[in-house]
Formats: sequence, C-alpha cells, structure tokens
Amino acid sequence: GCLMYHFGNAINMAEMMSHVPENLIAMGNVDPAGEFRNGTAESVYNRTKEVMSECCKYKNFVISSGCDIPPMSPWDNINAFFKAVEDFYA
Repeated sequence: GCLMYHFGNAINMAEMMSHVPENLIAMGNVDPAGEFRNGTAESVYNRTKEVMSECCKYKNFVISSGCDIPPMSPWDNINAFFKAVEDFYA
C-alpha cells in the first residue's frame, strides 16, 4: 500500500527501476557514506549525474541520497549533488 520506495546504494538503481510499477515513485541512491561523506565534490557530482542518466528515463524516478546524509559530510559535496541535478536539467 505504499506510494513510494526509497533505495539505498547497495542495489543497482537502474536495474531496480525496471521492476518498480509506474504508479509508484522510486527514490535513490547516491552513496551517502562513500560519496557524500568520504567522496569529493567532483565524485559526488559525477555519481549523481550517472544515476540520473541511467534512471531519469523513468518518469517515476526521483534522485536522492541512498539514505541519510552522514554527519560531517562536507558542504561542498552536498552542494555538488544539487549542482549536478541543476546541470542535468539545464
């Protein structure tokens, strides 16, 4: 009965999207620890655009982190995520 699924980074988001019914929203899945916390602004940017390139063909996909953003994640990394989203849609 849920209306939305949120997937962590342990799964392949592009593969999962082919199994999610079109009437349900699916969110995911930039690695929170590996990218947001321990990555670089460049790696977060690139990974975000990669997930979007693979998954935005599905109208029910929403880009997000794979889970909560870890404490002490650099703001540059968080900003890079949003910059990638902005650039993808530009």
